[in-house]
Amino acid sequence: MNFKKTTYFIIILLSTFSCRNENLVFIDFEDLNGSWVRSNELNFLFESDNSILDFSLALRTDSTYPFSNIFLISSIQNNNYVISDTIEYYFENNETKWYEIKPSGIKNNKILLKKDLKIDEGNVIVKLKHSIRYLDSIAPLTKLDGILDVGLIVEKSLLDEKI
Repeated sequence: MNFKKTTYFIIILLSTFSCRNENLVFIDFEDLNGSWVRSNELNFLFESDNSILDFSLALRTDSTYPFSNIFLISSIQNNNYVISDTIEYYFENNETKWYEIKPSGIKNNKILLKKDLKIDEGNVIVKLKHSIRYLDSIAPLTKLDGILDVGLIVEKSLLDEKI
């Protein structure tokens, strides 16, 4: 009986440590309850040491999302510098198309914001907002339906390990 308990303990211990991501620096999600209001700029704040990081956005949409792409405006602040960028992301890949029916209707997307960005020690503030519009309109939508969650994933870059 003692052998069984020891074996179970070792299996649980191994599975716990094998699932950890050593490169993960920060992860946080904002629940948007099905729509992202343009005036709702998402802010993420975390502490960092001197390192090279990869910034990704986790975007969860449902079947009510009306577009095949998304425009995002991102801003990354660290100490005295700010990096701003506009990103267009298409929701199709080689295996499937964005309009193909999924059993649950929920799609998870990981969008790379910045790769191999050198960050100094201190606070890092990441700000995000959408800027999508209909083709016949100049102004962005004030409310973007179909967005369930938006998250920020920050990982140590592979370049950071080589330095």
